[in-house]
Amino acid sequence: MHWKRELEVLTPLFNRGAYQTPEIRVPSIRGMVRWWFRVLGGSRDEEKTVFGGMQRFGETEQMRRVVASSALVFRISNIQARIANPDPPTLPHKQGRQSSQKDAFMPGAKFTIEVFSRFGDLAPELKTKAINALEVWTMLGALGLRANRGGGNVWPCDGSEPTTTAELRSRLKVHGCGCPIMLADSQVGLTVDQLRAAATDTVLGHDRVFGFARGRDRLASPLKFKIVRLDNQLRLIIFGPRLELLEEARHLLIRHKSQPESWRHI
Repeated sequence: MHWKRELEVLTPLFNRGAYQTPEIRVPSIRGMVRWWFRVLGGSRDEEKTVFGGMQRFGETEQMRRVVASSALVFRISNIQARIANPDPPTLPHKQGRQSSQKDAFMPGAKFTIEVFSRFGDLAPELKTKAINALEVWTMLGALGLRANRGGGNVWPCDGSEPTTTAELRSRLKVHGCGCPIMLADSQVGLTVDQLRAAATDTVLGHDRVFGFARGRDRLASPLKFKIVRLDNQLRLIIFGPRLELLEEARHLLIRHKSQPESWRHI
């Protein structure tokens, strides 16, 4: 297996390593792709075979007894990124200190990612599932802090990217992703700042829809907001595991910046 893409990060990237400076980190990418592998139907045993894992991880007793190395190698190259100055807000719908500014790469950062197998090629079914996870991540995924709310949104920039909503839906279907997706109207905004403000302007107290972060207790939001480039414009999409979740979010976000009355299915 050898998979390669050139990606652009459309929004500020809040991804940091041990030195607390902005980085484009392989472990972060692996973690995101691994998450999509599970979402798209990969079993725990298949996940361990492809990405590796420690003892007691897996479904079958045989797999739970072994320590498995990753069958895939991820490599990042050709990084073109500038550190933002001033630091961008992680909560752009708020003002002043409440906006929580942090170090980040500016929008427009680019890099090349390559993924290839070691120890021999993957079995055909696992190879297909791994490629599906990689491809869906490039279209619906992100990196770093605020990844579910418009932070670190990645997008292909090598000619492989979908250019219309119909093409996006078709490409996702080809790679096994049928999650419901809605597109916010262009009146919500066409700039990074406008769309990020809309993505972060949600509602507290509805954990099942928007997740929560209270001290060390956290629950990731099942509802995702992502900024994409379609028809040569930046647009905001909203997706999640179930249509009912999106409909509930539409009701809760009335009079918020994402203007849910404008959302339409794609």
